[in-house]
Amino acid sequence: MLHVIHFSDTHLGTTPEFSIRGVTPYKRTLQLIDIINNLDFQPDLIVHTGDVTNDPLAEAYQLAVECFSSLKAPIYFSTGNHDDAQLIKQHLPISPQTPLVDDQDRLAYHWDMGHLRFYCLDAKVPEEQGPHGEIPQNQLDALREDIASHDLPYAIFLHFPPFRMGSIWMDEKLILTNGPALHQILKDSSPDRYRIRGVFFGHTHRSIQLYREGILYSGVASPAFQFSMTPEDGPPSIDAGSPLVFNHITFLPNSTAIKEYTISS
Repeated sequence: MLHVIHFSDTHLGTTPEFSIRGVTPYKRTLQLIDIINNLDFQPDLIVHTGDVTNDPLAEAYQLAVECFSSLKAPIYFSTGNHDDAQLIKQHLPISPQTPLVDDQDRLAYHWDMGHLRFYCLDAKVPEEQGPHGEIPQNQLDALREDIASHDLPYAIFLHFPPFRMGSIWMDEKLILTNGPALHQILKDSSPDRYRIRGVFFGHTHRSIQLYREGILYSGVASPAFQFSMTPEDGPPSIDAGSPLVFNHITFLPNSTAIKEYTISS
């Protein structure tokens, strides 16, 4: 078994006192890390799927280093719409990995552990285009080629959900514009669906599981604050009193198990 902790959307500011939506992300992130460090098992790795900071400033990433450096397992990051890939690479303690594309402005890479290969994709678009995502074509091409180069089962991490989720505002604002293109690559590369062990994301601030044509897509809630996700939502309401949340993903030889941990802050 391979044990992975998945969390996302910590939205750290430039100081410990920074607050947003009625919460203090620094305090909640320290609480989250303490819980992860004191689990009754040792995680093999940890993945943060983006929006590490609320504003992409060096001071915010320096504060993030203070938080994440105490984690007791290797950690990997993907780029959220609030992040800056170059600042992540400059400041954060990303564990050893191999770039997927030759692009200094992107954080797209892979690494192997146990019986799996893991990919992190960077789908951030310019801020003025909005909070949705789009995977650049060179990343899609490189992903297709790399999957074809080995026979390992694999999992993908990125910030943005790939498909509509049945909530008007989120479906309009937050999804990948080219999610179907990613899905087609996974279908073509894994016709028996055995190799693709899941696609994992954040950004929705709510837990959500999607299952499409035999492929699992799993979103983790934010430990900072959560959005509403009702079918008729306009701009979502904010629940600043939500619990601290992360997912424990267990990759077994023939299956993937996801357990949500919710802890009162």
